[in-house]
Amino acid sequence: MMTRNWDPRRRFACAFVEQLLTAIAEGDRWSIARRTTGALLEQLLLAESSDGPHPLPRLRHTHHGLSVNPLAVVDDDVAVVIGTADGRDEADAIPLLAILVASETAPHPWLAAILDTAVEIDEDSRIATVLGERTEAADAQIIDRHSPLDPTVTEIDWNDPAAVLRRHAHGTVTVADAAAGIPGDRSIWPYAADTCATLSDWYLRANYPELVREHRRPC
Repeated sequence: MMTRNWDPRRRFACAFVEQLLTAIAEGDRWSIARRTTGALLEQLLLAESSDGPHPLPRLRHTHHGLSVNPLAVVDDDVAVVIGTADGRDEADAIPLLAILVASETAPHPWLAAILDTAVEIDEDSRIATVLGERTEAADAQIIDRHSPLDPTVTEIDWNDPAAVLRRHAHGTVTVADAAAGIPGDRSIWPYAADTCATLSDWYLRANYPELVREHRRPC
């Protein structure tokens, strides 16, 4: 039987929430930064970079799908997804509410402003979301405070051209060397910063936090 969630926009919103749940379960900070905004972005990035309390402890470290028949209501600028994050069995099912806001960065249509496993919404967060006070310019500052997103590069001073990144039999590789290897075509920077296959990619991720939103992946 066809349900209202067969509407492509509703299905896309539900798929977005599932992808975010996977990112939280896997501690994938790059994906979290790409998909969240405002206070939720700050909370999740801070939680994944420390051993402190996690804002969504029941979703952490376990992959959860979204219930088969979530309720999704989609407008041009806001989407609400209400359902259940499935656990290992029915007893582990977690009530879930997600509020998504339209993204300014194409091709990503949504950013999660609220994700609540108690299905309770903080009033200040609700008002800020409704009034459009969550801006992507502010998100860039949050991401920058938590950069670089990859913990393997946290200790490196990327502003020091002489900082040594790697030593080998033929000499050393410095930050200046990594900067020199950056592709001239900026359109491939977001992909490079996401994959971090080379030291130059690490340089991009550490110095250009806005690339997290420019990477062209579904949702």
